[in-house]
Amino acid sequence: MLIGLGIVCGSGSAHAERAITVDVAAGPLTATELVAAIRARLPADGAPVRVAVTPTQDGVRVEAHGGTRDIALTGLDHAAAIRLVALAANDLLFDDLASLPESPPSAVPLVSIGNRPSATLGFFGGAAGWDGILGGLTVDAALARGGWLAAIDVTGGTLVDNSVSLSTAVIRLSGGARAGLFELRGGLTLAPLVVQSGAGDRTVLVGAGASARLRLPLAPRLRGVLAVGVDAFATRTEYLVDGMQAMATPRIAPWLAAGLEVTP
Repeated sequence: MLIGLGIVCGSGSAHAERAITVDVAAGPLTATELVAAIRARLPADGAPVRVAVTPTQDGVRVEAHGGTRDIALTGLDHAAAIRLVALAANDLLFDDLASLPESPPSAVPLVSIGNRPSATLGFFGGAAGWDGILGGLTVDAALARGGWLAAIDVTGGTLVDNSVSLSTAVIRLSGGARAGLFELRGGLTLAPLVVQSGAGDRTVLVGAGASARLRLPLAPRLRGVLAVGVDAFATRTEYLVDGMQAMATPRIAPWLAAGLEVTP
């Protein structure tokens, strides 16, 4: 159900405050609260304005003055959500519509110009199943737009519980989708590795991988993340010590990681 609310407040008989109309689709936010929050940050004089607020998977979409803004509200209390939506609306109305002639709110077109991308940065610790345990630290960067994302993560790791001294940087170039608390990714995996044991070796494993993530809100710009995935490599290298196999790089390598993700 779409709720429309227009409020015009007078001050004596000299003039009336600008008209602010907020159309709110079904959801936790009310038009009355949003009008009050928007008016607090908008000059009293000026042309009428109209704002539309519709629900999305993890928040709301704000439309005003020919632009749109997607706002994630997961983890926010009601008052913080009202403030954040009002700030987004005022940002879209930044030029104050002062140069436009007075006209009814319906004359202001609501034309979508697309969703603004949202960036996240993550820091995780984890382990992968190689010939032994590959422990490492990961830096993850993602850029999301709507429900889709592109990401790169780099893990610096060292093989433990094995006689071969091996270090690697696992690089994953992924695309995926976000829906609520969950995220799925898939893409290319590169693993340049260095072996220090014996005569040593340097090589690069090439393959593909997939992962799933649970993203739990801890604060407005902070989430805890639990990730599980698997990498599959097209090539495999064996290492011998005294003529006997000491280790082999994996064909299939499951992994898990946990850490924190921030929105800059």
